Parts: sequence; C-alpha cells; structure tokens
Amino acid sequence: MKTLTGLCMAATLATTAGVNIEATAAGYFKDDFSWGFNSTIWQPRNGSNGTPFGCTFNEGAISPSSHGITLSVSDGTCSELQSKAFYGYGKVQGSLKTGNTAGTVSSIFTYTSWWDSPGRAWQEIDIEFLPSLGNVVHTNVIYQPQGGQYQSWEQDVPLGQYGLNIQNDLLTIGFDWSETQIRWYVYDSSGNEQTVRVVYKDNGDGYIASDEIPAYAWPVDNTKIMINHWHGDNSAEAFYFPGQYYHQTAWAYYDFLEYIPH
Repeated sequence: MKTLTGLCMAATLATTAGVNIEATAAGYFKDDFSWGFNSTIWQPRNGSNGTPFGCTFNEGAISPSSHGITLSVSDGTCSELQSKAFYGYGKVQGSLKTGNTAGTVSSIFTYTSWWDSPGRAWQEIDIEFLPSLGNVVHTNVIYQPQGGQYQSWEQDVPLGQYGLNIQNDLLTIGFDWSETQIRWYVYDSSGNEQTVRVVYKDNGDGYIASDEIPAYAWPVDNTKIMINHWHGDNSAEAFYFPGQYYHQTAWAYYDFLEYIPH
C-alpha cells in the first residue's frame, strides 16, 4: 500500500502501547477455527483506526461455524483477530475465501511498531485481497521508523495463472519470512505449492535491485500475526486503497491459520 500517513492499511495501531515484549518468540500453532477461534492464541479487536478505515472493529462481527470463522463487514463495522503472542522468523499460512464487495480488504499479515515497544519501527508483511483489484493477491512489505518516512514494497499477483479464484475457491496461501528473504506462495488448483513472489534483503553490493529491500528496512523484530476484514471511508486515500465502498455487507471466510517457526 502506498500511503504516507502513519496508519497501517491492514493493521491495528493502538492496542499494545506500553507492552514490554518478550525477547523469545512464541512457537508453533495451528488454529482450525472449529466453532470459533482459539482464545489462548487470539484477541478480537474492538476499536477504530481512523482514516482510511471507514469502520469500527467489533468482535461481534466474527461468526463461528463447525469448520471455520467468518469475518463480516457492514457499513461502519468490521472485524479483526490479532495474536496475543509475538512471533519470529517462520511461515505464516492460512486458507480463506472472500466475497466480491468493492472497497473492502481481507488479509493475513504480521505487524509490529512503536505501539508495541517505544522506538520500534513499523514492520509489516501483507497478504491482502481487494475485490476492487480483481482476482489478485496484494503482497507488501511496510517499513516506517517512529516519526520517520513511510516506505512500502508492494506487488499484485494475478491468481488465475494458478487456476485459482479467491471468490470461488478456498485458497491456501502464506509467506515464509527469514533473515534474508520473504517468499509468498499459494497452493494451485492441483494442490501444488507455487511461489508467487520473493523479495530479498539487500546484499550490501551498493545496488538495490527491484526484488531487494534495504537492510535497514528488513523486518527483524518479533511480531504479531493478524487477520482482518474492513472497508474504506471513501476519502481520497481510501479511493486509492481499498477503492470506493458502496455501503454493502461483505464476508471473508477463514478455514485455518498456522505458524511454523524456523
């Protein structure tokens, strides 16, 4: 997401201020969301982020079922889960399916910033689906030092080339985050893992390639894992991302979420 504001387009910004983060990252988990989310892993969000978000997060918008959860959006209301623990390098993957409501975003992402620890840079890795963009996955890495300049490295990847449609298929997708690279992947219509994008930490040769991120901006701190579903506020910023919202209801179904540490 290209924005110069201090707000994260997909993240929660005001829930953990003053928290002293443990130096040791948490370990493996998998939540199959059977009859709801695992409350030892997740904390539902209640509250608002401000523009360009056009809604208030409300835990009542998260609906359980026997095999997964639905994160709902209605005019002014949206939904989010964030992990209680912080996690280090590893794989974050899940399975989801979304509707086709313009101006909405459904996502899987990592996020940490100065709200978690004073002086910490905003660091985020994104998987996002925007019906306004069509059948693509929006991938992104975000970096901003506290009080400093926002930077992002985003790329949209068409899903049709893998025989997938986020509105018709239960899509399994993830990213593998390490000290030197971030690799996004999906499982195609035949069940095979396909790499869709890779970015690398700058190798220090004095040249930043198109698939490299400067070393200072590489995400290194333990981070929360989050999923959310929200709509924009139709401001000028929101018209760019996530597009115009027409006050319709929307849904995003999540079948599981898993973290595998390195």
